[in-house]
Amino acid sequence: MVAEWSPQAKALFGWSRAEAVGKRLSELVIPQRHRASHEAGLKHFMQGGTKGAFLNRPLDITMLHRNGHEFDVSIRIASETTSDGTRFPTYVTPSRAG
Repeated sequence: MVAEWSPQAKALFGWSRAEAVGKRLSELVIPQRHRASHEAGLKHFMQGGTKGAFLNRPLDITMLHRNGHEFDVSIRIASETTSDGTRFPTYVTPSRAG
């Protein structure tokens, strides 16, 4: 679930903070064809699985804007444990290529 949503995220993805917070990230910005693998990887991690290839390194992926268009980004996902549980701060940079 989205716990925080910056003004930059609103500008990039089209969802306001009020619309995004409390929603599943996969429903907002993950293209439909990638949602199942995203959810499976998250579930594996939360059940004590390996840290995975997606954490703490830059990744080039395709994300989804509110209006339905897809665009390429570079992301870096961290993992942190808080008193509220595990969070995944994610930093997104639009791709300059293509």
